[in-house]
Amino acid sequence: MSLEAVVSEIDRHSSFLVTGHVVPEGDAIGSGVALTLGLRSIGKKAEMVVRDPLPRQLLFLPGREVLSQREKITGPVDALVAVDCGDLERTGFFNSEPLPVGRIINIDHHVTNRKFGDVNWVVSEAAATGEMIYDLLRAMNIRITPPIATALYTSIASETGSYQYTNTTSKVFRMAAELVELGADAVSIARHLFESQTEGRLRLMAEVFSGLALDSGGKIAWTSVTLPMYGRTGTDAEDTENFVNYLKFIEGVEVALIFKQLDRGSYKISFRSAGSVDVARIAGRFGGGGHVYASGCVVEGELADIQASVLSAVREAIGGNGRI
Repeated sequence: MSLEAVVSEIDRHSSFLVTGHVVPEGDAIGSGVALTLGLRSIGKKAEMVVRDPLPRQLLFLPGREVLSQREKITGPVDALVAVDCGDLERTGFFNSEPLPVGRIINIDHHVTNRKFGDVNWVVSEAAATGEMIYDLLRAMNIRITPPIATALYTSIASETGSYQYTNTTSKVFRMAAELVELGADAVSIARHLFESQTEGRLRLMAEVFSGLALDSGGKIAWTSVTLPMYGRTGTDAEDTENFVNYLKFIEGVEVALIFKQLDRGSYKISFRSAGSVDVARIAGRFGGGGHVYASGCVVEGELADIQASVLSAVREAIGGNGRI
């Protein structure tokens, strides 16, 4: 489906719940807050709901009055808008009971999106879901206020790694320039997103990277994060954001990955590609997904067994079967 289909669906309804994925980051929150503020500005009843708390680095965002954290979605509302979610389960609100919503609008840029909505607008070429929300607001002639501009800029800066990743396009730069003109403070946003480090995070980083391992002649870099590490450093999973990217920076590395313990027998694996390997295909083999260059999955089992299986799949991909 198309942008026009989303505009038509929004025009037909008056009440909306906007949500993003569990453990939200800058793109999910930035795009969702921008959309919610935009819907309210044209007289729609709209609220953004997330299951998990906001990361510390996003607490600066304006428009927080439209956002709440809840364990479950309550209604009824005309439509649920899921932003930046590859599947409905990623919202954290999916269960055996029917959702109290009339329609589901799915807005996302993940190539592995499962098209779970009544209306699906999925643009894998978009750098961020925030880029799509920018296009949607423009198509609906909704004025981009300074708070909306800040939320959208946060989304795009987060998802492009401050304009360093391969998804950074000329359109992204044009949008960023316009959003600054409309009130986004680029310096302040960058400081909150990329320069606000706690002592605990730095100590955790030292522990995690001390376990760095290289494989396949230096083409694979990986390490692990365990629950005891969080305990020793007074940190949690939020503090591992972007750790995997540092592994990708090692010269000669084609695939970087990090195994993050969620509980006793569950691990989240984050993958990053330097450009030649499709890590979405690898993550898909373990029930996950994402982007060609950045993906993830959650696997149950013993860490040593998980590492052996995942590393075997990465070696196979580097050998040619999973190359772009």
